[in-house]
Amino acid sequence: MPTDMENYFLNKISCEFAIITHDKDCHIVTNVLGLEPSRFFNKGDKFTSKYSSRIGYKPHGLWAIQSKLVISEELDVSSHLRYFQKLLEDKIELIEKLKNQYQFECVFTISIETEDVGVGIDLNEIELTFITKISSRYTCTFIAKRSIGKG
Repeated sequence: MPTDMENYFLNKISCEFAIITHDKDCHIVTNVLGLEPSRFFNKGDKFTSKYSSRIGYKPHGLWAIQSKLVISEELDVSSHLRYFQKLLEDKIELIEKLKNQYQFECVFTISIETEDVGVGIDLNEIELTFITKISSRYTCTFIAKRSIGKG
């Protein structure tokens, strides 16, 4: 139980493995990997902004899977990476095929919102090697917020 002298900061962490399919049908990825995406769209798909009634068109296709969003005092990226390792470990050659045969870009993203402005993460050699195997690009974003909230 925290005392008045102790401050606990919350962190909101999620990770995503996305494949940018350019002008190809994103369902190629579903068929090759045998996995259902968390989100997907094709180049030219129509969308409406949630902030206005403006209609736009997707500039490229995308197939993506996401880890479960976690809000916690711990800044635990490793559990998210283990999720992707378990899910994709036996699909490395298929991911290489998607990158080489179809020229798809594979992007691994770690997204962190935090109440602690002085936070950082460490990735070990196994985690870095895995990210390198599945990705053509790696993105990590930190956003400091006054309050994350658990609800």
